[in-house]
Amino acid sequence: MKGLESNIAIALLACCLLHNPLWAQNDTVVLPKKAAVKAATQIMGLNAGLWTFDRYVLNADYAKLTVEGLKNNLKHQFLWDNDHFDINLFGHPYCGGLYFNAARVNGLNFWQSIPFAVGGSYVWEIFLENQPPSLNDIIATPIGGIALGEMTHRIAHRIIDERERGWRRFGRELLAGIISPMDLLNRLLNGDAWRYSPRTYSGYDQAAERPFAIHLSTFNRFMTDLDENRGETHLSLSAGIVYGQPFTEETRTPYDYFTGEVDLNTIGRQPILSNVSILGLIWGKEWQKDGSNYLAGVFQHYDYYNSTPVVRGGEIPYLFAETASFGGGLLFRKQMDKSSLDASLYANLILLGANESDYFYLDARNYNIGNGYSIKANETYSFGKRWDYTYSFKLYHIFTHKGYGSAEAEINGLPGNANPDYANAQGNKGNTFLGMTSMNVGFQLSRQIRFSAEQRFYFRNSHYVYMPNVATRSTENRVKITFSVF
Repeated sequence: MKGLESNIAIALLACCLLHNPLWAQNDTVVLPKKAAVKAATQIMGLNAGLWTFDRYVLNADYAKLTVEGLKNNLKHQFLWDNDHFDINLFGHPYCGGLYFNAARVNGLNFWQSIPFAVGGSYVWEIFLENQPPSLNDIIATPIGGIALGEMTHRIAHRIIDERERGWRRFGRELLAGIISPMDLLNRLLNGDAWRYSPRTYSGYDQAAERPFAIHLSTFNRFMTDLDENRGETHLSLSAGIVYGQPFTEETRTPYDYFTGEVDLNTIGRQPILSNVSILGLIWGKEWQKDGSNYLAGVFQHYDYYNSTPVVRGGEIPYLFAETASFGGGLLFRKQMDKSSLDASLYANLILLGANESDYFYLDARNYNIGNGYSIKANETYSFGKRWDYTYSFKLYHIFTHKGYGSAEAEINGLPGNANPDYANAQGNKGNTFLGMTSMNVGFQLSRQIRFSAEQRFYFRNSHYVYMPNVATRSTENRVKITFSVF
């Protein structure tokens, strides 16, 4: 995990080193030929490489394969596993993105690449781990991988430009490869990474260039545990991504419009990777009425929020994820003489989510897994040429249906001789309301530099069947400087 987080940090820093625009100004686009066998071979090689690292570098017990273990995996049902939060809710989706991109870079479209993400995950769960196959992994890896994979694939191919030479070309290829390693691997194998061409290469479905912006920020972050009434300060980095635009007349393919956000902590005791949020348009219908623009569509959501207590022994400010989620959304824009209003509303079905548990501590887990729904609302009001105000609200309701199996087991824990790999528990039986509200005021100093102040409020109300209910609250204040690459 630390290596994955480091890659993201390197990518953000590398963005700052490129002096020309991050995307290739394509005159013509060459789509790669479809090579399904090659994609499958690369996924098998990736899995083999990951297993080799786990087995001979990490010496992990789950990588010590046996014939009996393989037979057991083939006949055993999929179970809920007990890996760390960051592994299950980010690490596995990240690997799913690599599987997905192995297909995308070899010419397969969005829909054709999904079975490769599923297949790569299935092979890993059945053949490359000496423990029962994981139900949450077979959901999180391919579905979360779609969001991370398609986003990184498209960003990488806006950076690549085969008309560049020398250090500029090297910088573009390196940055694109850090963002999407499978793209770099294929370009190295094909010789495209150093080949000059008046036509530049692209891996997405339509040749038309779309608006693309990256907003790089540094901010001071003050987090407060309201229960303990204490806080701590961090220096953090953030990248906001906007690809495409919501109100156009063109025919769309999935992820022709998406937004993304990544937050990294550089100083302090919080996790390096604290937030990844992705919103991708799968299908949409647009119209105009009374001078306003509307878009109704189907969206994919991926949210990952991770933190640790701000005081020793205190409450965790927030720990939740919306890993596999789809739903409907309505976007609105009203342009006025000296102001504009953008608003959006989403209602989603969460196929797989997670949230902190107050009582579930099994092996490496301190969180519940479940499903449910989420509701999200955003509003941005821009007035004049420089000022804007944004309010956002996210509410998640996650149900954990399968606990330890009995009230006695949930209250007292599993017997001492029980194998945690076979506990098959989602967590403590119950349901949790959790979410975040955010208020942000910004001032545009110039076309590329923006100052802003933001306050976030996190809340969690956990209702347990066999244990006492728990409610937590925390706040976070941010003062941010943002540089926009248009």
